[in-house]
Amino acid sequence: MRQSILNPTARAQVRSWPLDPTIAHLVLLDVHMEPTREAIETWVRTAFETSTFARIRTGALFPASAEAFRSAGFVEADRLALLERALHDRVHVTPPVGLVTKRLRPRDLEAAAAIDEACFPAGWQHDAASLEEIATATPQSRRRIVAHTSRRRDQAGRRRSEPIGFAITGCAGRQGYLQRLAVHPAAQRLGAARLLVDDALDWLVRRGAQRAMVNTGIENHAALGLYLGAGFDRLRDELVVMEFARSR
Repeated sequence: MRQSILNPTARAQVRSWPLDPTIAHLVLLDVHMEPTREAIETWVRTAFETSTFARIRTGALFPASAEAFRSAGFVEADRLALLERALHDRVHVTPPVGLVTKRLRPRDLEAAAAIDEACFPAGWQHDAASLEEIATATPQSRRRIVAHTSRRRDQAGRRRSEPIGFAITGCAGRQGYLQRLAVHPAAQRLGAARLLVDDALDWLVRRGAQRAMVNTGIENHAALGLYLGAGFDRLRDELVVMEFARSR
């Protein structure tokens, strides 16, 4: 289900939350929007009137937008650290031995979703359809999958290659976004995550982006270390996911 909701001053889109059709995913079409309480109440009423959703959960909101939802009765469901990096020169990309990156094609989305499911807790995972939506959220996007090449060969003499991670990067004008990155827990510490980050940053430089942004859980110390090590700075503002439950 996907439904666009309009009013004179603000716009939002409602769709089913990935892997949980009981939750409505309310996404602001302008991330810097500060919706009015009247607009939020209209979105809530419309979402509950036209579906069997039990809850509404927002996308990641900047603090001012989060406060608008809080004033309308929403509560905090998650908090994300926000990091930013200036982009100047090309980023040197050196694949570690045994790793190779390639384009993430539609036929690879199910494999990427399986990796995503292994990396994130229940309720915060993406399926193939929602990964495709992420990839089309910006005017330009880069979709990469990283595979580990085994020393073993198949019957045809080819080395076996298994997907272990993926990244989706977006670009809108001069702004770049590392939208989703995951490496299977069983294949971490091989350099795949840093390879995907460097590949994303180099692509953004080539597209003319001047800054890159990424967010991750405030308690995800491994991801925070990865991005800080790649030259990102943690910003003071944090993003907030808000939630509203249907009254019984």
